[in-house]
Amino acid sequence: MNSENKKPRALITGHTRGIGKAIFYLLTEQGYVCHGISKSTGDDVSEKEDAIVDMIENFDYVVLNAYARHSQLTMLKKIVARYKDHNKRVAVITSTSGTPECADEDEAGGEDYREYKEFKRELIQYIGEVQQQLMDKRLHIFDICPDTVYTDMTVGLWEEYPKLQPGDVAECVSLCFRTKDYNINKIVIQKNAD
Repeated sequence: MNSENKKPRALITGHTRGIGKAIFYLLTEQGYVCHGISKSTGDDVSEKEDAIVDMIENFDYVVLNAYARHSQLTMLKKIVARYKDHNKRVAVITSTSGTPECADEDEAGGEDYREYKEFKRELIQYIGEVQQQLMDKRLHIFDICPDTVYTDMTVGLWEEYPKLQPGDVAECVSLCFRTKDYNINKIVIQKNAD
């Protein structure tokens, strides 16, 4: 048997920049065979939702990282419907921007940021609801909810606050994938001042 077939296989959306790139490289270093899907490599997640859900059949680990408006939520709902009885672990990168604590936060990002917050809020709410339904199922879903991360998207924004590094988020994904005996419903990560 080929040694590649014995390695854990991970599918990562949005794997060429920022958080997704850090996750891709960390999991690869840890021995996963990683496959990425990103707009920069010609695969627009929002146009390939069904194809991505089909591909998940061949992966035990999935990271829904790419933000493409409602695509994370749409794919997650399809994953739950199709794979709830499969032994798969799905990490969803949400954001503290979608939490109630950030509901009244200033609108530094304008209309795009307001839309981003709304999509992340819906995603977080769905994960919280569906995790209760999956308690007796084999599918595990993890809400990785970082505060501001230093990426291209946040350059020039919230500079007065300490920012996480993409690798910090990658470490949380790796932790969730390594835990076998219990489920981690949500990890909220924030950077403290140095």
